[in-house]
Amino acid sequence: MPIRIQLAQSEQHIDQIFRIRHQVFCEEEGLIKPDGTQIVLDRFDAFPASKMFVVLDEDDQVVGSVRITMDNAVAQPTDEYFDFRAHLPEDSRFMSVGMFCVTKPYRNALIASGLLLMCTYYALANDVDYIGAPLNPTIGNLIRRIGAKPLTKDLQYVPHLNTGILPYLLDVHDLNETFLNFARQNIAHNMIQSYECMIFNKGEQIIRKDDVGDCAFVIVNGTAQVLHPVTSEPMAELTEGDVFGELALFSADNVRSADVFASSVTRAMVLPKKAFLEHIKASPEAGITLLHSMTSRMKSMLER
Repeated sequence: MPIRIQLAQSEQHIDQIFRIRHQVFCEEEGLIKPDGTQIVLDRFDAFPASKMFVVLDEDDQVVGSVRITMDNAVAQPTDEYFDFRAHLPEDSRFMSVGMFCVTKPYRNALIASGLLLMCTYYALANDVDYIGAPLNPTIGNLIRRIGAKPLTKDLQYVPHLNTGILPYLLDVHDLNETFLNFARQNIAHNMIQSYECMIFNKGEQIIRKDDVGDCAFVIVNGTAQVLHPVTSEPMAELTEGDVFGELALFSADNVRSADVFASSVTRAMVLPKKAFLEHIKASPEAGITLLHSMTSRMKSMLER
């Protein structure tokens, strides 16, 4: 079942985020004391410096989320848990990560790492030097794997939590190679910065022939196969950096011309039609690169 990770953009998704937080933090884990509202939110959710990534299932329902907050003139959520500033070099650019939650049926390494990948991508694309995260120790291993270090061994307690937290700090120069490569590839291949990613398991369908297309894709890691529209035999293998699904965006009816399946676990950035076409118009070099890719793929298909 494909999973989509993107920045929250609608009131419906934001409302679902607040309710999912309550479900995870209050009902499932008992980490936050419920206040009877059935939602969990704070003042930082209203800051323009804050963004929320959501995990959406195939029915467009929120099943997970994380909040990032950029440096700003007022405060950071992390300030309420620990003095991160004392550990930062002067003039460094800081981003906090918090409110990390995924509902139990979707709580797995693929989705958890997907959320963190998007956070690190956003950080590097916005010239962040350090990422701070006050976390429940039970998920500390998750962020340690990407290069973050605890700033103390002592649990920090705040009144509204039923458990202590540990403060983790990540110098982006120490970022795990997998996460660093993911961010760099996104920045290189996805200059429109859509901040929208889809995760496909092996064998899952990415594009269906005859559907109307409203986006293109670029593979960040993994592989996919394009099937012949008549014989359904594999006719092209797509790998890291390949753009596909763009043909429908250039056609009059926007109809997909072939089926595409993930041939391994695949992460692909989503390139919405409007932003994609505007990027091509604004950057002739990008258009030429895309034409070379399309020509090479079509030549490969004709040789089969």
